[in-house]
Amino acid sequence: MHDARVDVNIMELEVVKEDEVAVATSTSIPEDKVTMKKNINVLHGTCLVVSSVVGTGIFISPNAISRNVNSPAMSIMVWLLGGVVATIGGITYCELGTMFPSNGAEITYLRKAFGALLSFLSCFLTQFILSGVGMAVQFLTFSRYFWRIFYEDDSQNWFLDKGLCILVLAAIIMMIALKPDFTLKVVDVVTFVKLGALAIVIMMGIIHLARGRTENLEVGFDGTNWNAGKWSSAWTTVLWTYGGWNAVCIMLGEVKNPRDLTKIIVFSLTIITSFYMLAVISYHAVLPMNKMNSDKPLASEMAEEYMGQAGVVLFAAAVAISTLGGNVVALLGYSRYLQAAGAQEILPAAFGLVSKRFRTPIFSLIYLGTTTAIFISVGNVYSLISYASYTQFAFSSLCAVGVMVMRFTLPQHHRPFRVWLVFPLVTALFGVYMFVMPWFGDDVLLSGVWLGVTLLGGIPCYFLCVNKKYRLRILVSLSEKSVTFLSRALNSEVNLQ
Repeated sequence: MHDARVDVNIMELEVVKEDEVAVATSTSIPEDKVTMKKNINVLHGTCLVVSSVVGTGIFISPNAISRNVNSPAMSIMVWLLGGVVATIGGITYCELGTMFPSNGAEITYLRKAFGALLSFLSCFLTQFILSGVGMAVQFLTFSRYFWRIFYEDDSQNWFLDKGLCILVLAAIIMMIALKPDFTLKVVDVVTFVKLGALAIVIMMGIIHLARGRTENLEVGFDGTNWNAGKWSSAWTTVLWTYGGWNAVCIMLGEVKNPRDLTKIIVFSLTIITSFYMLAVISYHAVLPMNKMNSDKPLASEMAEEYMGQAGVVLFAAAVAISTLGGNVVALLGYSRYLQAAGAQEILPAAFGLVSKRFRTPIFSLIYLGTTTAIFISVGNVYSLISYASYTQFAFSSLCAVGVMVMRFTLPQHHRPFRVWLVFPLVTALFGVYMFVMPWFGDDVLLSGVWLGVTLLGGIPCYFLCVNKKYRLRILVSLSEKSVTFLSRALNSEVNLQ
């Protein structure tokens, strides 16, 4: 006997499907909307990652690591393990990126796995505050090497040091905003300059060892410092130096084929780890521990030791050029990060504005330029490195946990790449270690400050400014008016995702 209830259920399902199609159609992005251009291939992506990671750290951070572990062999081991951990983290992100092939990286991953609050907190701290800090570190280091081309003393007066950084910052912002395709070509060229600079360091080490001068490496593990707090500082520094491997994930919406993410991550981190290891071995081969533990820029110190003043000038020029590549990629990535946050309504919609003519995140670039200029004006290299390296590990760890969580919450979601679950587990555990250890070292005050900023500042901001149920109407109205004004002033528009 035919059951009339079956007909009713079928009709209801058809109505629901029609409604879903209607909703999807009404909320989809019209074809005439401005979107970011897909112009990143495997070469561009690999150069983006390499140029993002090989910025300033390998030229200044070996000092801090050497001081903390206090032996050549252990210093080299820390650098090797740092590369392994970075590669494991990068491969973990490959599953997330191929699941959600759009711009934003952690913003999207945390929102999909845990909801909007954690997504906002990661953006609130690492983008509103720490993105400008990290870029300021690189600009200030660029200044140090630049002045070494002309003067023996790399420290000039305030106006020369800061003024040069801000002038170069403005030029890079304009290039990224107005010439996006040219910017990618610049990144490719600068990447080879960076690797060329490291190749010079490596060649000096090889020639030094070929002459039988192995006394600095023969120290081995003698004098190794096993203090847990010092080790935590060393790990923080080395992972900061390897940081930036997620650059292509932040811009994944502009990659021509998102499935190339795995190739890009593996190629780039293999290149980076190999060059880093050989460079650090060369540093320790040429420079004794007392010079390795000094505050002077190691690259120039090594060139002076081996080639004299002419080597200092030539090498300082190469390093100054290479450090700029890191700034270009940082501004490229962070601006896409903020644009994605605005488009997903994690940040005010103004951040999601995309230039109609140039298809670049114009307002995000203006914001980043402003915050970076402020930190350039008030900070110094080593204190800013401390500020830039703490809580980022917590959000990377949460993304790794998200891989495991979504295996259960989104089991049917298409996964072009499935990572072995040991990888996100290792990434998560190491991130927890990095988050906890500073509380037992010299950075306990800084740890408390950043945790307080995240929780006491970020959570109220989320509910007052972002959460649709609790946000203040006056802020909603102000955001809408600002978007209207800025979209006209900057000839841009927002695509809500």
